Amino acid sequence: MAEDRKARYRDISDGLLRQRRNLLLISFLMPLFFLSGGSVEKINILGTIIIVKSPDVVKYSLVMLFTYFLLRYWQYYKEETYIKDMHRKMQDYIYKREFSYLNKKAREKANFLNSNFIRVSFTDPKYHWNGRHVALPVNKARAIFPFMRECEFYIYPANAGEGHKLEDIEKFHFQLTKPENTNWHPINSSEPTGGPPRFYREYLRYSILKFNLMRFAGACRYMLSESYFTDYQLPFIISGLSAAATIYANII
Repeated sequence: MAEDRKARYRDISDGLLRQRRNLLLISFLMPLFFLSGGSVEKINILGTIIIVKSPDVVKYSLVMLFTYFLLRYWQYYKEETYIKDMHRKMQDYIYKREFSYLNKKAREKANFLNSNFIRVSFTDPKYHWNGRHVALPVNKARAIFPFMRECEFYIYPANAGEGHKLEDIEKFHFQLTKPENTNWHPINSSEPTGGPPRFYREYLRYSILKFNLMRFAGACRYMLSESYFTDYQLPFIISGLSAAATIYANII
C-alpha cells in the first residue's frame, strides 16, 4: 500500500512549532489576565508553593515571558527553511498585479513601436524577482508630488532569436532616433565595437493611493489564500494585538 503524501511540499520545523505554541499561549494569557483583573495568589513549582503577595510581580513576569517568547519566535522564524519561498509568494500577490499595470502603461507610452517586439525593465528592485540587466541602475520609485510617484524604466528590443528579424531591431532603433522621441534617453552600448544603444530610458508617473490599494488587496488575497500566512506570520499579528490590549488595559 502506497504511503499517503501531503498535498503541500513543506513542513514547519519542530523548533518553530514549539516557539509558536509558546508565543500564542502567552499572547492569549497576557491580555486575559490584565483585562479581567485576574490575580495569582499561589504558584506551585515542582511541589514548592510560592505565595504571591504583590500582584505586580506576576504582571511583570508575564511581560518578561511575552518578550522572551516573541524574541525566540522571531529568531526561529528568521532561520526557517521556507521563509524565502514565503517572501516570493508575497511578492506574487502584492507586486505582480502592480507590475502588470506598470508594464501595460510603459508599453502604451511606447505605442509607436511594435508592442510584441519591445521588452520592458524597471529599475525598482521590487520588480526584479525574475532577475535584471546589470547594465541598468537600481533606483526605487520616488515621490514627486503629494500622492504621486515616479518610476524609472527602460525598453529594449527582443533578441533576434525570439522570432524577430534583424531589420526589426534596426527599425526599433531608427524609430527612437526621430526628433519626436528624444525623451527616450539611450544608454550607449558597452560593446568594444560600438553599435546602437541597447536600452532607452523613460519615466512613469502614477497615483500612490491607487498603488497602495492594489498592494492592500494583494496582501488580503495572500492572507486568505496561503497557509504561509497562518503558519509563519499570523502569530506576529496575534502577539501585536495582545501587546496593544495589555497596554490599553494599563492606560485606560
